[in-house]
Amino acid sequence: MSVFHPDRLPSLNRLPKELGREERFCTRCGEATVHILYRVPKKVILVYVKDHPENLHATCIRCAHSTVLTGEERERTLSSLENPSKRST
Repeated sequence: MSVFHPDRLPSLNRLPKELGREERFCTRCGEATVHILYRVPKKVILVYVKDHPENLHATCIRCAHSTVLTGEERERTLSSLENPSKRST
């Protein structure tokens, strides 16, 4: 059992949170590689907001190229993370 919960500590809620891993095509590598999916909070005035349109990022494990997922691709990825049985990897 872990005692450390970064979501509950105000100073640590600005850290990106890993949501999972998915095989995706990387434009820099030129092939399908594993990407880390994570949610990035956005600072608005003095508060970090978790839910905003550009909060979902995918980073290639091989070359560390990061992509912001938006629109339909973002919604598809979020829904597949919520329902792992529908995941198409």
